[in-house]
Amino acid sequence: MVSMSEVTVNITVGYEVQSVQLTATEWKEIQGGAFLIKSEEGFYEGQSYTYEWHFNDPQFPQSTLVVTYDDGEGFIGSINDAWLT
Repeated sequence: MVSMSEVTVNITVGYEVQSVQLTATEWKEIQGGAFLIKSEEGFYEGQSYTYEWHFNDPQFPQSTLVVTYDDGEGFIGSINDAWLT
């Protein structure tokens, strides 16, 4: 269990690490299976993108974490593949 007030969730997209900030409450709810979409501005190879982090999204029933950007998919997999900082 995370006891900090904020949690940073990180995942590798291509060759770069992308991150999203969550409150400790959001993270706890996600771990319990709650659905959440969070948007975060990020950069990839020098270009700015809006990344959408889909946690437990019923639109992606086989994956607990999906990260999309603009019109692409950056990561499709499990929350367990992410790391916290």
